[in-house]
Amino acid sequence: MAHRLKPEVHWSRAVGYLELEMFVQVGEELDMLPEDQFWRKRKSAMVIEISQRQKNWVKMRQLAEQMRHKFPDEPSWWVAEAYATRRSLSLIKARDILLDGLVHHYEDATIRYNLACYACLLGSLGECLDFLKEAVSRDERYKKMAMEDEDLEAVRDALRSLGWDEEGV
Repeated sequence: MAHRLKPEVHWSRAVGYLELEMFVQVGEELDMLPEDQFWRKRKSAMVIEISQRQKNWVKMRQLAEQMRHKFPDEPSWWVAEAYATRRSLSLIKARDILLDGLVHHYEDATIRYNLACYACLLGSLGECLDFLKEAVSRDERYKKMAMEDEDLEAVRDALRSLGWDEEGV
């Protein structure tokens, strides 16, 4: 077994390796972390990130689903599971995950933004615009994102008519 350093050192190394996309080395550093809940949770988040970068949607979906069930109070797990579900199963199933998430996280802008994307892709443009407006009312950063997101191409003219493409947005 390799020499164990402080968990923060192994974590820092894992983050550095992740940035370099040296995934084997990331795994080696993650293996050196303690098995308590704090570090398991961080490790899971990083494995989800690696799965996303590698486009391993099935693994990402499975792990994100586990995390969502363990930590339903964290909206990011709902979003991660929906993101992977969209790519590994279906857009409808991903939408269902986020609609359920919205019940638990009514004020979450990210869930609303992703629901807007899914509505747009499903051809529900009015619903898309409603979700976008609600997301932006909670977090202005989604205006700029919406103007660049290819999922929202079908509503781009409507967003321009709302003034979302103006300077300072």
